[in-house]
Amino acid sequence: MEFAGSFRQYSFVDVMHSIETNQRTGRLAIANGNLRATIYFASGQWLLAERSGPGQLLAQQLVKAGLVTAEQIETACSVPFAQAGATPDVQLIRTLLSSRLITQDRLQAWAVNDAIALMTVVLGWQNGEFRFEDLAGLPQGRVALPLPASPLLAMALQRVQVPSQPVHTSLPVSPDAIIDFVEVDANSGAAVQITRDQWRVLTAVDGLSSLRTIAQYLRAPEPVVLHLASEMVTSGVVMVVSQHGGSPG
Repeated sequence: MEFAGSFRQYSFVDVMHSIETNQRTGRLAIANGNLRATIYFASGQWLLAERSGPGQLLAQQLVKAGLVTAEQIETACSVPFAQAGATPDVQLIRTLLSSRLITQDRLQAWAVNDAIALMTVVLGWQNGEFRFEDLAGLPQGRVALPLPASPLLAMALQRVQVPSQPVHTSLPVSPDAIIDFVEVDANSGAAVQITRDQWRVLTAVDGLSSLRTIAQYLRAPEPVVLHLASEMVTSGVVMVVSQHGGSPG
C-alpha cells in the first residue's frame, strides 16, 4: 500500500513510527525544495540514508567525519582520493577494516550520528513531501548497517528539543554502568511493557556486564544501547547496580 503525503499532513515522527510499527521494508524519499534524501529500511529498521548534493560519496563522508584521512584512503585503495568515489562502498569498507584504519564500532557510531544528524534536519522542516516505496532494495554496492529507528528518533528529538513533540526524558547511564532486573511483584497486576529493541538488550543483562560490554556482545551501537537502558531504568524495568563496568561473563 502506497504511503505518501506532505509533512503538513503527517509529521516526520508519525512517518517514522508508521514505518517501524508496521515493520516496512523499502525506501522513503523525502524532499523540501532543493533538499532531498532517500532512506532505506528493512523490517522497520534504518539501513542507509542517501543525500543529494556534492560531498556525499562515502569516502568523502568518512574523511569529513574524521574517521580516516584522504591519504589513508589513497594508500589502502591504491588510487588517488579523487578516484576513490568509483570504489564500491562495500569494497571500500572491507579495505579500510582489513587495513585496520577503522573499526566496526567506530563505523557503527558514525552511522548512528549520521542518521541522527539527518533526522535533526528533517525535524526542522516546516514543509516537504515524502513517499515510501515498499520492497525497494538497496542500490548495488552500498553498505547497510541496521539500526533501530525509535532510539535514533528519540535522540534526534532531544537534540532539537521540538516543543510540540512529546519527548520522554530518560535517566542517563554511563557505558561503565551495570544494570540488573528490578524485582516485580507478580500479584501487583501492573503490566510491564517493553519494546522489541529493549528486549534485545535485556537478553544480555546478567547483573555483571557493563553496558559497553553488552553493546559489544550484541554488536549494537553503544549510544543506542545506552539510550535503551536509560529508558528501562526510567520506567523501572531495570536498575543500575554499579557504575563500574565488569568483564564479559
